[in-house]
Formats: sequence, C-alpha cells, structure tokens
Amino acid sequence: MARIILFIFVLLMSLFVDNLSAQTTTEKFSLSGIIKSDQMNQLEINLFNADNKLVKTEIADENGGYSFGDLVSGNYYVTINKNGTETYKSELLSLTGNNALPIIQLNEKAIEGVVITKTKPYIERQEGKMILNVENSIAATGNSAFEVLEKAPGVNIDASDNISLRGKGNLLVQIDGKNTPMTGTDLANYLRGIPASSVEKVEFITNPSSKYDAAGTSIINIKLKKDQRKGTNGSASVALGTGKFIKNNNNFSINHRNKKVNLFANYGYAYREFYNHLVLDRKFYDESQNLEKTYLQDNFLKFNFRNHIAKAGMDYYLNDKNVIGFSVGFVSNKFDPKGDNATTILGSNSLPENTFTSQNRSHDHWKNASFNVNHKYTIDSLGSEIMTDFDYINYANTSLQNFDTRTYNLDGSLKNSDILKGDISGKLNIFSLKSDLTKVFSNKWKLESGVKTSFVKADNDMQFFNANSGTNILDPNKTNHFIYEENINAVYGNVSKKWNKFSTTFGLRVENTNVTGTQLTTNEINKKNYTQLFPSAVFSYDLNEKNNVELNFSRRITRPSYNQLNPFKFYLDPTTYKAGNPELNPQTTMNYEFTYSLNNKYFATISYSKTSDNITDVLKPTVENGNIVVVQTNDNLSSASYFGLYLIVPVKVTKWWDMNNSANFYYGSYTGNIADTSIKNQGNFTFNVNSINSFKLGNGFTGEITGNYRAREVYAYMNLKPNWYLNIGAQKKFKNNSTLKLAINDIFFTSNPEASNIYSNYVENFVVRRETRVATISYTYNFGSSKNGQPRKTGGADDLKQRIGNG
Repeated sequence: MARIILFIFVLLMSLFVDNLSAQTTTEKFSLSGIIKSDQMNQLEINLFNADNKLVKTEIADENGGYSFGDLVSGNYYVTINKNGTETYKSELLSLTGNNALPIIQLNEKAIEGVVITKTKPYIERQEGKMILNVENSIAATGNSAFEVLEKAPGVNIDASDNISLRGKGNLLVQIDGKNTPMTGTDLANYLRGIPASSVEKVEFITNPSSKYDAAGTSIINIKLKKDQRKGTNGSASVALGTGKFIKNNNNFSINHRNKKVNLFANYGYAYREFYNHLVLDRKFYDESQNLEKTYLQDNFLKFNFRNHIAKAGMDYYLNDKNVIGFSVGFVSNKFDPKGDNATTILGSNSLPENTFTSQNRSHDHWKNASFNVNHKYTIDSLGSEIMTDFDYINYANTSLQNFDTRTYNLDGSLKNSDILKGDISGKLNIFSLKSDLTKVFSNKWKLESGVKTSFVKADNDMQFFNANSGTNILDPNKTNHFIYEENINAVYGNVSKKWNKFSTTFGLRVENTNVTGTQLTTNEINKKNYTQLFPSAVFSYDLNEKNNVELNFSRRITRPSYNQLNPFKFYLDPTTYKAGNPELNPQTTMNYEFTYSLNNKYFATISYSKTSDNITDVLKPTVENGNIVVVQTNDNLSSASYFGLYLIVPVKVTKWWDMNNSANFYYGSYTGNIADTSIKNQGNFTFNVNSINSFKLGNGFTGEITGNYRAREVYAYMNLKPNWYLNIGAQKKFKNNSTLKLAINDIFFTSNPEASNIYSNYVENFVVRRETRVATISYTYNFGSSKNGQPRKTGGADDLKQRIGNG
C-alpha cells in the first residue's frame, strides 16, 4: 500500500512540475560578451545566479566571444577563471532581455607570474553547517577519518567509540551523503580504514531541515575528494607515520572532463597498526551498599588494518537540461585483532580470590560494495531542477574468533581453562530510491519537495563452539541468528521566500517506518510500525550589511541500530557481554537554534534541545552461574535536555599569523531510571575550546599549531574527566604542484579519555590509552589542468546505513 501511495505521489509531483514549467515558460534571453586576452585557451567563463549557484560554464571562442543562452529573467553575475584562479567578477546584473556585457580587458601582466591562492579556513560556516576543511589541515596528514573526527571541535568519542557532537549523542554519520551502516566500535573501525588524505571536508549539521532524512540528533557528513576540473587532472600521495606502531597511506585519483563527459576514479590503500589499551576498576555492591566484589582488569587490543578503497564513475551531459551519472564503490578492510586480558578478582575484604587471563585471536574481513545511478533535469536557469537517485549498497563481514581463557588459583596453579571459538558472518542489503524537486520562482519564492522509499535487510549469523575437548561443539547458549528487515517511506516539502532583508523557510517531512526483527534461534519476532511528522522552520534577518540573525528549529528521530535490537549475548570476556534490547524505542528530539553572524566570519549560536526516550549505553551487573558479570546494553532514559552556546572567532594576529578559534559551552541534563538507579536532571556545565594557528613562513613554507581542551563532563551515569592535546605541523609547497608535510599529533600524549560509570550497585573507573601520539610525513603530487567545473551532489541512501553495528 505504501508503495502505491509513493507511486501516486511521484506521478502527481511530475504532473505538478510539468504544470509549473508550463506556467513559468516565459521568454528566454541570452547574455553575451567579449574578452580581450592573449591566453584565451586558459580562460573559463562561469555564470552564477543571485543565490551563488553555478548556472552555466562556457569557453570563449578564438575571438574572445562567449554567450549564455536559454536564460529566464533574473539576477546574475559572471566570473572568469584562469588556471583555476578567479581573475574577474562582474557586478550583479538584472536580466530582463537579451544583454551584451561591456568588453572585458584582462591585464595579462598583472596575472602572469602571480599565484593567487584563496585558502579556505579550517573552520567555516555555510548555510547552517559548520564545515571542517580537512584538505587544508597539516595536522590531518597521515591520519584516518576517525582521527579527524576525534580531534574536531565539539566532538567527543568515549571508550566504546560512541561519537557525540556538542554533548549530544546518537548522531547520523554519512560518507558523501550516504549513511554508514554501523555505530560504536564497528563504525570506528570503518572510519579508521579511510585515509584523511581522501577527505575533502567534514560537514556538521546540527539542525537539519525537512529536506534531510529525519534520522539522528545531528548529521556528520564526511565528503571525499572528487575532482571537478576540466581536462585531465589527478593526484598521488604517500604518507608514512609512526607512534608505537607503523602506519602507511597511499592514494591515487584521476579525473577527465570535457563539455559532455566527466570521468573520475580513485584508489587508496592503507596499512595501519594501532592499539587500544583499556584499564578497568570495577566494584560491585549489594542492596545495603556493602562491597561484594572488585574486578581489576587490564585489556590490550592491537589492530592491523589493511584497507582498500576504490570508487569510479561518470557524469554524461546529454544537453543543457539533462545529466545522467553513475558511480560504483568498493571497500575491503582486513584486520586481525589480538587481545590480551588480565583480571584479578578481589573479595569483599579487598583481598585477591583468583585471577584469570583471556586471549583473543581473530581474523576479520569487512567488505562494502555500492552502486548509484542518478539523473538531473534542469528546469530553468534560476536553479529549478529535479534530481533522482537509485542506490544499492551491500555490506558483508566475516569474523573467525578464538578465545582462550584460563583461571588460576592464588598460588599460580591452573584452576580451569576454557576455549571458545566463534564463526560470525553478517550481510546487509540496502535499496533506496528518491526524487527531489526544487522549483525557484522569479519573485524569490522557492518550493522543494521529494519522496523516498528504502528497503533494508540485515542477516547476522553468530556461531560459537566449545573447543575444550579439541573438537568444536556448538554452544547453543551463545549461538545466535538474527534477521532485521526495515522499510521506510518518506515525503517532504519546503517552502522558502526571500525579501530584501528577511527570508524564511517552512518544511514538513512525513516518515512511515515498518520494522521486523526475527530471532531464529529462539523463534522470537518483534514488529514495530509507526508514522511520524518532522516539521522544521528557518527565519533569517539581515540587520545590515554586516550583521545577520537566524532562528531555526527541527524535529528529529534516532532509530535503534540493528544490533541494539538483537537480544542475544555476545561475550567479550568471562565477565562482560553485550546484548541488545528488543523493547528499545526510537528517541525523538526537538532542536532550537539562534545564530548571530558578523561579516559572515564571526558566529555565535545559542541552542536548546529536548529528547524523549533518549537511547543511552548502560552497564547492568547480573549474576550468572554464581558469578557476577556486566551486561553492556542500551535502554531509554525518560528525557535529556541540552543548553549550549557555540562561538567561532577567527583572528588575524599578523599578516603571517591566522588564528581560528572555536568554543562550545553547554549544559546537559538527564532524567530516568536504569539498572535500579534513578537520576533526575543529572548533568553539569562544561565546555571545550579549540584553537588552530596557521603561520605563513615564506618561500612556500607554512606551519600549524592546534590546541584543544575539554572540561569535565557528566553524561547521564558517566563522569568524564578533562583532557587536552596539542598538535604541530609544517608543510612546503613546491612549484611543481607538489606538497611535503610533516605533522606530530598529541605531542604530550594527553588526549586519552578517563571516566567513571556510577550506578546504585556498581561503580566502574576506566582509563583508555589509544595511539594518539603519531609523527607522520607525507608527499602529494598534483598533475593536469586547473579549470573548475560544477560539482554535482548524488546519492539517495542517506538515512539507512547507520544502524547495523554495535550499539
């Protein structure tokens, strides 16, 4: 039934667009001109509309003439690029008929021999997004996408690799607008396999409009590099780093574009060794708050990622109005986790009772294949268009695990041993189809509307065997087969209007969700079906040419991840296992933001959010076979509130020293009752500050120093201690378009988290040591022409792939 409704909506929308096009098919005009230059073949002429959106690109003829045709009435401006550098920009002009611009005389002597570089700041804000321009960062050299996020302003990653932004968790993480199908440790391992040299920028969208998928409290979109310059262009890079272990990243990308075709391909290989060292002090209490047991645990886990990532595609420009494209991608990540655990168990008198060791030797292989086909139809030169995307994504993983646990008496003699072997496989298929309409009217009204449907099926088969006798015997208490099926249907609409100083946008998104979780091992079936509304609005007012204020709000939803719903036990060691919660409800959040900007350079954002049924990681002690074990699971807190102030303050200290500062001050408050521990408005005022200092040293040399400090934070049951880090780096740009970079991250080794989890009958203190102090040297060579083209946004699977990994 939902598919029939979707089909009818798409049909009606198509008829509506045709009707709009017919009603607005007015007389078309042309804009032409002549350029005087000695190097005509190096020039590119771009036409933009009043919203700074590229309308058309032309190359001047041998006499310097150019012409843009098929234009509707409106406001436009022209820019001229030479070798990728903007050398001319016209004033905004109103087109009401055929128009010829005055002759443009380019001063070749003023251009020749001068390299004009307009470097983007490391942090900037555009259209409600905070953008981290990673490709301009020296400190990102040789790192992975995970480490870029770990050190991003306002981002915090806990001991379980859960990511939060400005104090808010349960985020939606995307790669090029497509959700990653993982959370927690699985997501972290996936991001560790993506070299930072493949990343162009990271977008932080804290209050998305109804056009975006409603999933997640906020969106983090990692955009990979895709060359759009005309001609044949490419780059090759190699990086070598070392901390405790070795790291190597290698990347190659190539792009060819002419007037009709844009071909692109890239490939990267990374070999990265790193470790995670977790030290735990666990104390268990009875109902009278008397100490029962203490577990002192030392866990050392080493990884060796061998990651291949490749992507290729084509855009074909059928004519001025139609572009079709496709892309294919593949990721392969092999790693062999080696874990060693040593545990001492103390009795109620705090004296040792026994010890045990657990050794984990595993072989993992994660694969991802994706396919996208897309079509763009340009309705008019004002920016009206229809975008359609079809996506198919497949994820597969296998893991062969071997756990060897040995328990010892106090005299050191072996008490017993246990060998557990695991054969784990998982696969996920995602199908997504969406279509988006943007209709811009000449009177500064804009309509946006779209539909989307998606189908997801996840199949996770976990088999565990008791190998104590030397023969693998299936353990039915640990074996599990879980199938998750999901269908989401969505419709949205946005209406925008601009006046001289005031603009506003109203939007509404409707999402219908149908979920079935099947536990084949126990024949349990859980179904959930619900339809919800997600409104959004933006009000923007220009006080004058330099000052602007903006107010916006939106409603969001965070659905449980696939593993968060899987009720079966996944053992980490004899004292700890993970288990999903099939009764877990989705959380909903109302976000409000008020932003003041000065010169589109300095920003201050006041925000408030209220979350119902907040999905929270919890630790629940329980007794099994006479032993106390800790269950890592998820539950719904009653509510969570957030008040924040976020500042971006760039400072030009001298001509050669630029400082980009950001600060986030916020208060988080949590209410609920989990694991027999009731909290009401528990939280604290906290802050984090970040400063990136760039130095122009002359002769192609630049330097960079980045500092970050995070204050103590109380997040529900967790009390996180303050930490800080300092990164330094330098680079040299050569005349042959190559760059040499050297970076040392976390030079004082101070950025690792320490925290405590406090419940009524359980207190856990932990320290995590990751390999954050790393020195890296890299070399990048760029080749080809430098003529800019128009980027295209493709991909429709942007609300699906976040929820298969660990909760």
